Amino acid sequence: MGGAVSAGEDNDDLIDNLKEAYYIRSDLVERAFRAIDRADYYLDEYRDNAYKDLAWRHGNIHLSAPCIYSEVMEALDLHPGLSFLNLGSGTGYLSTMVGLILGTN
Repeated sequence: MGGAVSAGEDNDDLIDNLKEAYYIRSDLVERAFRAIDRADYYLDEYRDNAYKDLAWRHGNIHLSAPCIYSEVMEALDLHPGLSFLNLGSGTGYLSTMVGLILGTN
């Protein structure tokens, strides 16, 4: 997985391509992905790769491919009121998007 879905120019291109490939299927997951710009979780010198559907690692910083995160979020059937524990949460990108769906409670 990863690499074939997107070589987008920005976060919206990335999400559009994930939707077109049926990785993102629900409105909740789409809104979370659109609200959080993946490039904000990259070191400045690597931001040009942020909108590719690829995993990225630099030292101890790691991001999985966006298609992986979307598959996880769709499979969990997330909705407000649930709890979520992300062991080994890395940069916090996935946890932030999940948190947007679950809300403050």
